[in-house]
This record gives sequence, C-alpha cells and structure tokens, in this order.
Amino acid sequence: MLVAELLDRVSAHSGGAARWDALEALDLRVRVGGLAFRMVGQSGPVEDFDARVHVHRQLVHMRSRTDPRWRGEFDAGTVRLQDGDGRAVQERRDAVFTRRAPWPKRPWDAIDAMAFSGHALWGYTAFPALLRRDDVTLTSLGRHAVDGEQLHGLRLHLPAHLYGHAPAQSLWFGDDGAMRRLDYRAGMIAPWAVAANRCLAETTVSGVTIPSVRRVTPLLPGLRAAPGPLLVSIDLELLGVVEA
Repeated sequence: MLVAELLDRVSAHSGGAARWDALEALDLRVRVGGLAFRMVGQSGPVEDFDARVHVHRQLVHMRSRTDPRWRGEFDAGTVRLQDGDGRAVQERRDAVFTRRAPWPKRPWDAIDAMAFSGHALWGYTAFPALLRRDDVTLTSLGRHAVDGEQLHGLRLHLPAHLYGHAPAQSLWFGDDGAMRRLDYRAGMIAPWAVAANRCLAETTVSGVTIPSVRRVTPLLPGLRAAPGPLLVSIDLELLGVVEA
C-alpha cells in the first residue's frame, strides 16, 4: 500500500483530516502503571493525571490527581513546573535527554517524569495530525505479520524540533486504518530500551478516535512483542476536545 493511501485510511479512521484540522487540543484523563516509572522513582505522579494535549504544536499541560505538586507543561522540549496559579516555579530546557550506560543512574525528578510523559502522550494521541505535517518524513515498511495480524507499517522520522521516544519510530496499522502498535527505542529510559507499544482499545468523542488502552513490553527480534514484563500501561479517557 502506498504511503498516501495508508495515510488516507488512518485519517478517515481517526475522524477525518478536516476534523483534526479544526481541533486545538484534546482533554484527557491518563492512568499509567508498569515497571518503567517505578524503576526511575516517579510512579506516583503519573498514576492518575489530567492532560491537555495541543494537536498542532508540541505542547502538553499536565496536572496530577495524586500529587498536587506535580503540575506544569511540556513545551517542545522545555518543561515548566507551575504553581496553582499557573506561574512557572522551575524550568528546564532540553529536558528530554538520552540515558547513557551504565544504567541505572540517578532517580528521575518531577521534571524528568513530565518530559517523558509530555512527549510520549503527544505522540500517542496527536499522531493523526502529526503524520500529515510537512516537517515529518514517512517511508513505507510494507505489509508484515505483527502480533498475528497482517499490518501496514510506516517509518516516522521526526525533525530536530519535535521530540519523541526516538527520532525514528515504526507505526503499524490495520486495513481499517486503526493503529495496532508503535515500536521505538525509548531513549530517556536506556539505549537498549526497545519497546512494542500495543494498542488494545479505542475511544471516540466528538468525532475524534484515538487509542485508549496501550500496553508496552520489550520488542523482540522478528517484530515480536514480548509477553512481559509489562513496562508501561496507559489507559486514556478522552474527556473532550477544544476547537481551534
């Protein structure tokens, strides 16, 4: 399948290009579990948090429901922790870093957790708009057996001013245009942290469809997702949308 044809299917399944063009942001409730955040000492704030994900710019506002001190924004690589009035109390530029061996290093702080959550959540939810941007590069991976299903693959290459788990990621879609899996190397975790992020359910609100249940396990050779350990679980509730 040609890249353009696959993009048309992805766009149609997620609500249509016109619908996404008309969006400013998505309002979400996010629940995160698994080993990854426990290993870096930041599982508490992300267990249950609210997020506003801007669709056409890499900006994500986050506020934990379990830790009132964990609130702020991820803004294209910069993280700002904020007080209750929205004033920045701490800022770190280039907050998305690549963790080098030896590992593990120091535990993460709140800004590290917000940097990881911000760029991850933006890619997980705004991808129907991201894939149509002029500043990203897409190449076809063809059709392959992935998790027992014949899926269509896209290789996404991000420009330097957009942040993701890695500059290049592999996205896998069914014939219906629904995302089934996202494969990447999670640079903030470790150089060897290659992961298969499976999409197990979807939600539709206000004409917008996104994956709502994701489970992340190690990626094995041959495009195989390991059955465990569970690195990250993500459960999303799409509370509403903000029109442009």
